[in-house]
Amino acid sequence: MPDGGPITEIVMQAAQEANIEISLGYFPWHQSMNLAQTGEWDGTIGWAYTQERANDFIYSDPIYTESVGFFYLAEREFNWQSPQDLDGFAIGVTKGFIDVKRLTEMQKSGIDVKIQTFLDEKSKIDALLAQQIDLALGNIDVLKRVIAQEMAPNQKQKFAHHPRPIRITPLYILFSRQIKQNYDQAERFNKALRRLKADGRYQMIWSHFRQAHYNH
Repeated sequence: MPDGGPITEIVMQAAQEANIEISLGYFPWHQSMNLAQTGEWDGTIGWAYTQERANDFIYSDPIYTESVGFFYLAEREFNWQSPQDLDGFAIGVTKGFIDVKRLTEMQKSGIDVKIQTFLDEKSKIDALLAQQIDLALGNIDVLKRVIAQEMAPNQKQKFAHHPRPIRITPLYILFSRQIKQNYDQAERFNKALRRLKADGRYQMIWSHFRQAHYNH
Protein backbone atom coordinates (compact mmCIF):
# COMPACT_ATOMS: atom_id res chain seq x y z
CA MET A 1 0.00 0.00 0.00
CA PRO A 2 1.15 3.59 -0.48
CA ASP A 3 2.74 5.44 2.41
CA GLY A 4 -0.11 7.24 4.15
CA GLY A 5 -2.67 9.36 2.38
CA PRO A 6 -6.46 9.54 2.56
CA ILE A 7 -7.09 5.84 1.99
CA THR A 8 -4.97 5.00 5.02
CA GLU A 9 -6.85 7.59 7.07
CA ILE A 10 -10.19 6.14 6.00
CA VAL A 11 -9.10 2.62 6.92
CA MET A 12 -7.75 3.75 10.28
CA GLN A 13 -10.94 5.62 11.16
CA ALA A 14 -13.20 2.77 10.08
CA ALA A 15 -11.11 0.26 12.04
CA GLN A 16 -11.31 2.47 15.13
CA GLU A 17 -15.06 2.80 14.65
CA ALA A 18 -15.32 -1.00 14.45
CA ASN A 19 -13.05 -1.56 17.48
CA ILE A 20 -10.55 -3.41 15.31
CA GLU A 21 -6.93 -3.06 16.37
CA ILE A 22 -4.84 -2.33 13.33
CA SER A 23 -1.13 -2.14 12.55
CA LEU A 24 0.10 -0.88 9.21
CA GLY A 25 3.11 -2.02 7.24
CA TYR A 26 4.37 -0.39 4.06
CA PHE A 27 5.66 -2.68 1.32
CA PRO A 28 5.93 -2.73 -2.47
CA TRP A 29 2.55 -3.60 -3.93
CA HIS A 30 3.37 -7.13 -5.05
CA GLN A 31 4.97 -7.93 -1.69
CA SER A 32 1.94 -6.60 0.16
CA MET A 33 -0.26 -8.95 -1.85
CA ASN A 34 1.97 -11.95 -1.16
CA LEU A 35 2.13 -11.29 2.59
CA ALA A 36 -1.66 -11.16 2.82
CA GLN A 37 -2.21 -14.10 0.49
CA THR A 38 -0.16 -16.39 2.73
CA GLY A 39 -1.77 -15.10 5.92
CA GLU A 40 1.46 -13.62 7.25
CA TRP A 41 -0.45 -10.33 7.35
CA ASP A 42 -4.21 -10.05 7.80
CA GLY A 43 -4.89 -8.12 4.64
CA THR A 44 -3.79 -5.56 2.10
CA ILE A 45 -5.31 -2.21 1.18
CA GLY A 46 -6.27 -0.75 -2.18
CA TRP A 47 -6.89 -3.48 -4.75
CA ALA A 48 -9.31 -3.87 -7.63
CA TYR A 49 -11.58 -6.89 -7.91
CA THR A 50 -10.56 -9.97 -9.86
CA GLN A 51 -12.05 -13.46 -9.59
CA GLU A 52 -8.58 -14.88 -9.04
CA ARG A 53 -8.06 -12.69 -5.97
CA ALA A 54 -11.54 -13.54 -4.66
CA ASN A 55 -10.39 -17.13 -4.26
CA ASP A 56 -7.82 -16.03 -1.68
CA PHE A 57 -9.41 -12.96 -0.11
CA ILE A 58 -12.60 -11.59 1.41
CA TYR A 59 -13.40 -8.25 -0.20
CA SER A 60 -14.44 -5.26 1.88
CA ASP A 61 -16.98 -2.76 0.65
CA PRO A 62 -15.35 -0.29 -1.77
CA ILE A 63 -13.07 2.08 0.11
CA TYR A 64 -12.40 4.33 -2.87
CA THR A 65 -12.97 4.56 -6.62
CA GLU A 66 -9.76 5.25 -8.48
CA SER A 67 -9.28 6.95 -11.81
CA VAL A 68 -6.23 5.58 -13.59
CA GLY A 69 -4.67 7.66 -16.31
CA PHE A 70 -1.54 8.68 -18.16
CA PHE A 71 1.02 11.21 -16.96
CA TYR A 72 3.51 12.69 -19.41
CA LEU A 73 6.03 15.50 -19.65
CA ALA A 74 4.23 18.78 -20.29
CA GLU A 75 6.79 19.81 -22.93
CA ARG A 76 5.58 16.94 -25.10
CA GLU A 77 2.21 16.74 -26.80
CA PHE A 78 0.13 13.69 -25.96
CA ASN A 79 -3.44 12.78 -26.75
CA TRP A 80 -5.21 9.46 -26.79
CA GLN A 81 -8.78 8.37 -27.49
CA SER A 82 -8.32 4.69 -28.30
CA PRO A 83 -5.70 2.00 -27.59
CA GLN A 84 -4.35 2.43 -31.12
CA ASP A 85 -3.19 5.93 -30.15
CA LEU A 86 -0.75 4.33 -27.67
CA ASP A 87 1.17 2.51 -30.40
CA GLY A 88 4.91 3.08 -30.07
CA PHE A 89 4.85 4.43 -26.51
CA ALA A 90 6.96 3.14 -23.62
CA ILE A 91 4.60 2.97 -20.64
CA GLY A 92 5.56 2.65 -16.98
CA VAL A 93 3.19 0.72 -14.73
CA THR A 94 3.34 -0.61 -11.18
CA LYS A 95 4.20 -4.29 -10.79
CA GLY A 96 1.23 -6.39 -9.73
CA PHE A 97 -1.45 -3.99 -10.95
CA ILE A 98 -4.19 -5.11 -13.34
CA ASP A 99 -2.93 -2.52 -15.84
CA VAL A 100 0.00 -4.79 -16.69
CA LYS A 101 -2.49 -7.35 -17.98
CA ARG A 102 -4.41 -4.67 -19.88
CA LEU A 103 -1.26 -3.45 -21.64
CA THR A 104 -0.19 -7.03 -22.37
CA GLU A 105 -3.55 -7.63 -24.05
CA MET A 106 -2.93 -4.55 -26.19
CA GLN A 107 0.40 -6.05 -27.27
CA LYS A 108 -1.32 -9.30 -28.21
CA SER A 109 -3.80 -7.36 -30.34
CA GLY A 110 -0.92 -5.89 -32.35
CA ILE A 111 -0.47 -2.54 -30.61
CA ASP A 112 3.23 -1.82 -30.06
CA VAL A 113 3.28 -0.66 -26.45
CA LYS A 114 6.47 -1.19 -24.48
CA ILE A 115 5.80 -2.11 -20.84
CA GLN A 116 8.19 -1.22 -18.03
CA THR A 117 7.22 -2.22 -14.49
CA PHE A 118 8.15 -0.40 -11.27
CA LEU A 119 7.92 -1.31 -7.60
CA ASP A 120 6.46 2.04 -6.51
CA GLU A 121 4.95 5.25 -7.83
CA LYS A 122 7.95 7.51 -7.13
CA SER A 123 10.24 5.33 -9.26
CA LYS A 124 7.74 5.55 -12.08
CA ILE A 125 7.61 9.36 -11.94
CA ASP A 126 11.41 9.56 -11.71
CA ALA A 127 11.69 7.43 -14.85
CA LEU A 128 9.25 9.69 -16.65
CA LEU A 129 11.25 12.78 -15.69
CA ALA A 130 14.44 11.09 -16.91
CA GLN A 131 12.68 10.24 -20.21
CA GLN A 132 13.24 6.53 -19.66
CA ILE A 133 9.54 6.06 -20.40
CA ASP A 134 7.07 8.12 -22.43
CA LEU A 135 4.06 7.71 -20.14
CA ALA A 136 3.46 6.82 -16.51
CA LEU A 137 0.19 4.99 -15.97
CA GLY A 138 -1.32 5.09 -12.50
CA ASN A 139 -3.86 6.30 -10.00
CA ILE A 140 -4.31 9.99 -10.75
CA ASP A 141 -4.75 11.02 -7.10
CA VAL A 142 -1.68 9.07 -6.00
CA LEU A 143 0.60 10.32 -8.77
CA LYS A 144 -0.50 13.91 -8.17
CA ARG A 145 0.40 13.45 -4.51
CA VAL A 146 3.81 12.01 -5.38
CA ILE A 147 4.54 14.97 -7.64
CA ALA A 148 3.29 17.51 -5.07
CA GLN A 149 5.11 16.01 -2.08
CA GLU A 150 8.21 14.29 -3.41
CA MET A 151 9.41 16.21 -6.44
CA ALA A 152 11.58 19.32 -6.30
CA PRO A 153 9.77 22.68 -6.72
CA ASN A 154 11.33 23.27 -10.13
CA GLN A 155 10.17 19.81 -11.32
CA LYS A 156 6.49 19.90 -10.37
CA GLN A 157 5.38 21.93 -13.38
CA LYS A 158 7.08 19.54 -15.78
CA PHE A 159 4.28 16.97 -15.49
CA ALA A 160 0.82 16.81 -17.01
CA HIS A 161 -1.85 14.16 -17.08
CA HIS A 162 -4.40 13.35 -19.73
CA PRO A 163 -8.02 13.92 -18.67
CA ARG A 164 -9.23 10.66 -20.23
CA PRO A 165 -8.78 7.79 -17.75
CA ILE A 166 -7.96 4.34 -19.01
CA ARG A 167 -10.22 2.91 -16.30
CA ILE A 168 -12.32 3.91 -13.29
CA THR A 169 -12.31 1.12 -10.74
CA PRO A 170 -13.51 0.55 -7.16
CA LEU A 171 -10.76 -0.42 -4.72
CA TYR A 172 -11.11 -2.67 -1.69
CA ILE A 173 -9.34 -4.06 1.33
CA LEU A 174 -8.50 -7.71 0.79
CA PHE A 175 -8.82 -9.77 3.98
CA SER A 176 -6.87 -13.02 3.82
CA ARG A 177 -9.02 -16.16 3.85
CA GLN A 178 -6.14 -17.87 5.67
CA ILE A 179 -7.18 -16.08 8.89
CA LYS A 180 -10.50 -17.28 10.34
CA GLN A 181 -11.36 -14.14 12.28
CA ASN A 182 -11.16 -12.09 9.09
CA TYR A 183 -14.68 -13.14 8.13
CA ASP A 184 -16.03 -11.38 11.21
CA GLN A 185 -13.59 -8.48 10.95
CA ALA A 186 -14.53 -7.80 7.34
CA GLU A 187 -18.21 -7.58 8.30
CA ARG A 188 -17.47 -5.24 11.20
CA PHE A 189 -15.22 -3.08 9.06
CA ASN A 190 -17.87 -2.77 6.34
CA LYS A 191 -20.49 -1.59 8.83
CA ALA A 192 -18.08 1.02 10.20
CA LEU A 193 -17.13 2.20 6.71
CA ARG A 194 -20.80 2.71 5.87
CA ARG A 195 -21.18 4.88 8.98
CA LEU A 196 -18.21 7.02 7.90
CA LYS A 197 -19.82 7.55 4.51
CA ALA A 198 -23.26 8.23 5.98
CA ASP A 199 -22.16 10.89 8.48
CA GLY A 200 -19.79 12.74 6.13
CA ARG A 201 -16.45 11.81 7.70
CA TYR A 202 -15.41 9.86 4.60
CA GLN A 203 -16.09 12.84 2.32
CA MET A 204 -14.32 15.21 4.72
CA ILE A 205 -11.10 13.16 4.59
CA TRP A 206 -11.03 13.43 0.80
CA SER A 207 -11.91 17.12 0.84
CA HIS A 208 -9.02 17.91 3.19
CA PHE A 209 -6.61 15.84 1.10
CA ARG A 210 -7.49 17.50 -2.18
CA GLN A 211 -7.37 21.00 -0.70
CA ALA A 212 -3.93 20.31 0.77
CA HIS A 213 -2.34 18.77 -2.31
CA TYR A 214 -4.08 20.08 -5.41
CA ASN A 215 -4.37 23.79 -4.68
CA HIS A 216 -0.72 24.76 -5.13
